[in-house]
Amino acid sequence: MMETEEKQGEGGHGQWCHCGKLARMQTSWTSSNPGRRFLVCPKSKGRGEKGCRFFQWFDAEMCERSKSLIPGLLRKIDRVEKENANIRAKSKILWAAMLLSWLVVFAMKMN
Repeated sequence: MMETEEKQGEGGHGQWCHCGKLARMQTSWTSSNPGRRFLVCPKSKGRGEKGCRFFQWFDAEMCERSKSLIPGLLRKIDRVEKENANIRAKSKILWAAMLLSWLVVFAMKMN
């Protein structure tokens, strides 16, 4: 299974597919080729449609050390982003609680 991310706006590679269309650049996020860019036919939109089946690696193959380090780093980034999202959510709740407490104190002083 090849996990990919399409790169929009990177048409500067100048590679044409067999259909005569400008090849689309995508990025592989598989464990065997993490972050490695490749070119495909723009008509291939996923598993069902293959276009003219044009495929060409754009980047050179990474060394084994890079292949072993990148997936772990990506998992750490995901974990940190999730932790940050949780902290932001808790922060919003705390700000709302603080604002509510100030309103209660203000209302009590007005009585």
